[in-house]
Amino acid sequence: MLLDVSHLTIEFHDQSQSVMAVRDVNFQMEQGEILGIVGESGSGKSQTALAIAGLLSRHDIEKSGQILFQGYNLLDCPRHVLRAMQGDDIGIVFQEPMTALNPVKKIGWQVEESLRIHRDYSKEERKALALSMLEQVELSDPEKVYGQYPHELSGGMRQRVCIAAAMICDPKLLIADEPTTALDVTIQAQIVKLLKRLNKEKEISILFISHDLSLVRQLCGRVLVMQGGKLVEQGETEQIFCSPSMPYTKRLIAAIPTFEKRS
Repeated sequence: MLLDVSHLTIEFHDQSQSVMAVRDVNFQMEQGEILGIVGESGSGKSQTALAIAGLLSRHDIEKSGQILFQGYNLLDCPRHVLRAMQGDDIGIVFQEPMTALNPVKKIGWQVEESLRIHRDYSKEERKALALSMLEQVELSDPEKVYGQYPHELSGGMRQRVCIAAAMICDPKLLIADEPTTALDVTIQAQIVKLLKRLNKEKEISILFISHDLSLVRQLCGRVLVMQGGKLVEQGETEQIFCSPSMPYTKRLIAAIPTFEKRS
């Protein structure tokens, strides 16, 4: 087992009130699995992903439960241990690539960032690995892209760069938090196809966060459905889509215009 999330609870404390973002969530992931988390905005899916990535602020947040990964509880392990895993064992791709990328740094520098932190490679070795990774994410001219700035690339190209940067250290787990939302339908399909290929070739586990159930159906073997911070349903993807047991899941599927109703 790669990941074991048990009784995860996340509460935000404001000056006047507290908000329970995630409520007693439990699930597991196996090595090489692609697991989807779906739900409407505010369902807690992204907060769950950020907790696994170790990216939740430690101020004004109360977290409880366990996130076991490689023998460590990511909720309370020493900060240096968590930092050693971020970008190395755990990679993350965010929703908006233009925001995720530094506008004043060239693409090559940004793809190599995790190598500078986690590996003792020469400048030449880092560049060779970065070019190889840019090629693996199917960018047609890696050498040219390496020397460009984010604003010189299309949205789909920028997201491929973000995937390359997240994959450069061969992580065991890739967290993709709404990675296709800012892209058009054609590019979305290409990114999903790319993630499937990387999963197969590198045996990387992928936690795919999305509100688009049609994409989840194309990519994920299992799916978790979240509502109001709670995990309301989970199971094999086709089982969930063909015979959902919870009224919320039925409404969620019916509300997605791109969902193809199949018997």
